[in-house]
Amino acid sequence: MECQAHEQPGLRLAVHSDEPFDQERKGADAGLNPMFGDWQQRFHFAPVPYSKGGEARRAFREAIQAELSNKFFYSNEIRLDIVLYLDVQTILETDETADVDNYSKAISDALKGPDGLYFDDTQIQALSIYWLDCYGRDKAHFEISISGSPDDFVLKPVEFYEMPDGLWYPLCRQMWADGAVDEQSDRNHYAGLLTFEMMSRVKKGARHLFRQRGMDRLRAYQQSLYLACSARGFHRSRIDDAFATHTLRSWQAEYQEWRRENSHEIKSIEKLVASARASYEALSKLISGQLPKNSGSAQNSSDV
Repeated sequence: MECQAHEQPGLRLAVHSDEPFDQERKGADAGLNPMFGDWQQRFHFAPVPYSKGGEARRAFREAIQAELSNKFFYSNEIRLDIVLYLDVQTILETDETADVDNYSKAISDALKGPDGLYFDDTQIQALSIYWLDCYGRDKAHFEISISGSPDDFVLKPVEFYEMPDGLWYPLCRQMWADGAVDEQSDRNHYAGLLTFEMMSRVKKGARHLFRQRGMDRLRAYQQSLYLACSARGFHRSRIDDAFATHTLRSWQAEYQEWRRENSHEIKSIEKLVASARASYEALSKLISGQLPKNSGSAQNSSDV
């Protein structure tokens, strides 16, 4: 379906296509992306509260993950909404159910990790949970909805790479492209790693510079965000041990090994990254109040 504006003399015809929506729907139907950031699913079995104990929680987690078909992870902050359908008589007249926050913990834990939808609970920026009557003890079930930024997702399988800022970043050798999967070459993979490395090194150096210039911890953190990439890094303690991980030293060694035979493929990328780093470092000096020697004022005085 296409919508066309009425053509008028002197005006070009404006055409709005449904192609972006169709590509998003194609990817969502294949489990490759959330639909413009949104994902929903109903689970046709009773929710289990966190207080039930380790064995029950483990079985509950496995039951949830067995029904997930997503081939992506949310990689940044999300909103998590949970609706529990429970028997009201059981809630009011027995001790068989738990408080809603008890259910939320068990469900959120089941949604994270290698077989889940996100990496860690710290990604949950907002949480909503409530219950409705399901009109029958044997009809208990629940629904989950997640909302995030449309582009803040990464395809599975994910591996984590340590960067100079001490955080670990999730990367995949596959990329989303027009609702399908695009396999990344070694060159593009290492180009991405070099870019992440440069940005995290600049951010770390800028924060140190800002503190030296008298900024407090919070201010230095806030200012360094102007020089940081949009991808979120994770503290090592937040990463499930089942994920493959690469220390900074190990992936750099792998890169150097690959580069020995393929330097012709990556030299131009290295030059661009080095140039970008120099520009960002100059910008960090500007933000901190350290103007370059050839400042704008000197230039202006020569022009007068």
